[in-house]
Order: sequence, then structure tokens, then C-alpha cells
Amino acid sequence: MVWEVKLFKRTKLSAFKNCLDLIDAYSQCAPWWERVLLATFAGLGPPLGRWFGGNTKTLWQQSDAIVGDVLAASELPPDEIAKALRHYVRLKRNEDHKLSFEKARETIYDQSFYPLVTHFTLAFQPSAFARMRFVRRVVQSVVASHAVIADLGCGSGAMLCEVLSDQPDWVGYGLDISEAAVEYSRRLARHKGVEARANFQTGCLMDLPFASNSLDVVIASEVVEHLPQPERVFRELSRVLGPGGLLLITMPVQSHTPAHMHSLNSAQDLRGLIESAGLTISSIEIKWHVSYGDDRRHVFAVAQNGCGKKPTLQPLDTLLLPQISSAASSGMVSS
Repeated sequence: MVWEVKLFKRTKLSAFKNCLDLIDAYSQCAPWWERVLLATFAGLGPPLGRWFGGNTKTLWQQSDAIVGDVLAASELPPDEIAKALRHYVRLKRNEDHKLSFEKARETIYDQSFYPLVTHFTLAFQPSAFARMRFVRRVVQSVVASHAVIADLGCGSGAMLCEVLSDQPDWVGYGLDISEAAVEYSRRLARHKGVEARANFQTGCLMDLPFASNSLDVVIASEVVEHLPQPERVFRELSRVLGPGGLLLITMPVQSHTPAHMHSLNSAQDLRGLIESAGLTISSIEIKWHVSYGDDRRHVFAVAQNGCGKKPTLQPLDTLLLPQISSAASSGMVSS
């Protein structure tokens, strides 16, 4: 065990065993400069956060719970998770140009580390913390006791599982181009106890497998920038959203991540995409975040379809188009 983790385990951080076990495993395979960053984050982050008025204990508790979920859903020990994360960090650092969609799919989305990375960021990346808070805050403002929600480009499935945990009478769909992500999401849903109300399927946002006007709430968080035709994506998002339905979207601004095919220059760019799809913007803002390996700015927007009238909810087996409806009709989750 490296000396940093030994030191942390003698402090109040010892209560967060899942985090420290993963930090320990990552430190074993990380270069010295990454170990310095980790030690600085874990050692100086809490007192600095408290000095600025933050509740760092709550943040560490949330991170520890998320890492526990990662361990459960991945069914891997900390050292294997650390190796997977290191593989992605090296890939991201070594790619100094934009990847094509096909290349990104081959090297990232179809790999087993992909859902691990998308889930792990929720534990330690400030922008990911903010995205989860944003989704939960908007969902909690929805007055409908029964609703159908879809997380498109769901990655690990963590956002959808959190929403369904908070809204026990809602049902949800998760869609991702990655089969590895879909399998991971199903395991996470079982672990979180929401599998009876969650259906995860492979698919692409450019050709959504949902009937028109069938969804009450749609999440598209950090996904549109990965796709080659954003205008087509927004037309599809508008098509599947029911009258009065809400679209929750986040995207990075001026991103330099290799897997991002295009980048927004401002919130106005996103406003244009939303409005050109016939949706009405309820709120839109840019937030700054500073952390290692993250884009500095992200835009958060809520858009609405139509005049605000809530649609009559359809039976679950009619929401999906024929190509996958047969898989859904036998049960909410495929085994």
C-alpha cells in the first residue's frame, strides 16, 4: 500500500472505505504525477471545500456510495477497475485529434471499460456531480406521479437508476450504442432494486426506437457531442417527446475530448439546435467546473414540447417501435 493511502486511513477519510480502496488500487499502477494529483485532491480538497463553505462530508459520502455501486455493478475487484480506468486515461491522453464516429465506437464505446468510466466520473468529477444534481432537481419538480422517462446515451445507467429510485411510480428506458454499457446498466438496475421498471436497449440517438410523442421526460446528457449529425439528433428528440414533455440536456462547451465529434462555442449554439427542432427553451445556462481530465464549461438546458399539456400515458409495450417491442413485451428488463 502506498504511503498516501496509509496516511488517509489515519484521518477522517478512513470512513470512506470504497473510495480509499479504489484510490489505493489506482495509485499502485499510476505514475508519480497522477499520485500527486490524487493525494492533493484527497488531502487538500476537503479542508479547502469547507473553507469555501462546501459540505465536503456529504460529497465524500456520495462518492463512496457511487464507488460501491461501481464495485457491485462491474463485479470486479478494485485493482481491475483501476486498470480499466488507467487504460482510458492513457487512450484519452494519447489521442491528440478528433476520432471518427466509427473509430470512437471501436476504441471506446465497444470496450468493457466504457461504462466503468461513465459511472466513475459521477463519483469524482465536479461537472458530473452537477449533471446528476441538475437531473434530480428538474425531475423532482415534475408533478406527474406516473411518467415515462428515457435516458438516451445512458452509459452506465446510473442517472436513470437514480431517477427511478427517487420516483417509485415512474418507468424508464435506457438507450446506448454500447452493448457493454447496456449489460452494465442492467446489473446496476438489479443492484439498485429498480430492474422491474427499467428497460435497457442498444440503439442510436440518430434513429430512436420509440414511437412518436411517447415519452414524458428525456435525458440527453453529454451525448449529442459524440454523434455526427446533431440536427438529426434533435429532430428525433423532438419527435419522441410527448406534448408538454421535458428534455434535459447537457453538453460541453469548447471541448477537446477526442471522442467528441463537434463542440459548442456558446449556449447560443445549443439554443439554435433546440429551437430548430421545434422545442421551447425553459432554461439554459453555462456552468464552470475545474478538475483534472474534464472540460471546463458545460451548458445545462431544459426544453419543452408544446403548450405544457401532459399526454395520456400509453401501455409500456406500445412505446417502443416494432424492432425491439417484442423484447420489451416479455418483461421490463432482458436477462
